[in-house]
Amino acid sequence: MSTYRKIYLVRHGKIDMGNEKCYIGNIDLPLCEEGILQCRKLKKFFSDVHIEKVYLSPLKRCVQTADIILKCKDVEKVLVEEFREIDMGEWDGKTFRYIKKFSPEEFRKRGENLDTFVPEGGESFRQLQERVMPQIMHIIKNSTGNIMVITHAGVNRVILGSILSIPLCDIFKIKQNYACINELYWDSERRIWVKEKFCLNM
Repeated sequence: MSTYRKIYLVRHGKIDMGNEKCYIGNIDLPLCEEGILQCRKLKKFFSDVHIEKVYLSPLKRCVQTADIILKCKDVEKVLVEEFREIDMGEWDGKTFRYIKKFSPEEFRKRGENLDTFVPEGGESFRQLQERVMPQIMHIIKNSTGNIMVITHAGVNRVILGSILSIPLCDIFKIKQNYACINELYWDSERRIWVKEKFCLNM
């Protein structure tokens, strides 16, 4: 009998960030219409999948994603503060062009030190990983059956980077499209990840 469990690591649906690339962290944006449609497709994907429990970021875009996926399903949802997106501090909501123009030195430093750079009032990807990983491992080791985790691109990337030993300076190489599914496998008997079975960014 297989001792493998599935951990579905899901990114929330699309949000409206305007026409320019922005730094989006803890700004509590809702799903846009396209994001809602993406989540309805996720609902269809998970319609025949048994999920014991769902753990999610408390930000609105993740809560809405969970509500759509789990509509008509009696599955407990647990809000996890540690799964909030990376804190971008003073950069949150500002465009890349704005930061490059008014904080060119900081913009350069972040590009060169993605793992450790901290925008004013925010946190680094290293700090994010240190916030997220103890919580995700606690959940996995203290839960049963297949579970779903609904978070953000940054959070998903530090989780996957940690599990797959990908340096934080390279985590943007891990694609995490809106409403993507990462199907991870955990061996409950040996208490290890079964990495060869992973399916990422589905």
